[in-house]
Amino acid sequence: MTDKMLKFVKIGQQTPPKREVGTRKEDFNEIYDEFINQKAQEQSSRCSQCGVPFCQVHCPLSNNIPDWLKLTAEGRLKEAYELSQSTNNMPEVCGRICPQDRLCEGNCVIEQSGHGTVTIGSMEKYITDNAWEQGWVKPIEVKYERDQSVGNWGRTRRTCCCRTIKKRWI
Repeated sequence: MTDKMLKFVKIGQQTPPKREVGTRKEDFNEIYDEFINQKAQEQSSRCSQCGVPFCQVHCPLSNNIPDWLKLTAEGRLKEAYELSQSTNNMPEVCGRICPQDRLCEGNCVIEQSGHGTVTIGSMEKYITDNAWEQGWVKPIEVKYERDQSVGNWGRTRRTCCCRTIKKRWI
């Protein structure tokens, strides 16, 4: 494990590079470029795999963050995506808009020790973008069509509905 993980002492924190301001003004694309495969594996290998993962504890979805970071460091992206989406109905959205700096990244053990946090949000975005490119994202199969709208429901009901459909309880 130590040859793939625990590299936070040797490798510093790194986020994907920002796109040029002039280019960003002309389109509605993302501010940051994407990680290249080597950098993504390098950043995910910085995870310390601590006994009590505070990143997971402070995630509102209780995402299994240390495990999918480990899988990414090992180059097992499909398994990392499957694990990521098992607790999160929309990991591609969370990797972009979730306030990781206050939640998982803000409570990262290696951040507290002064080594700079693992860039969890960028890693989640990398994993799910890769899953879309590879065709691993499959639509949820609906057993019965319902006429009811989910539009005005809150987050909890919407999540509950998605999980119920995934488990085929209705």
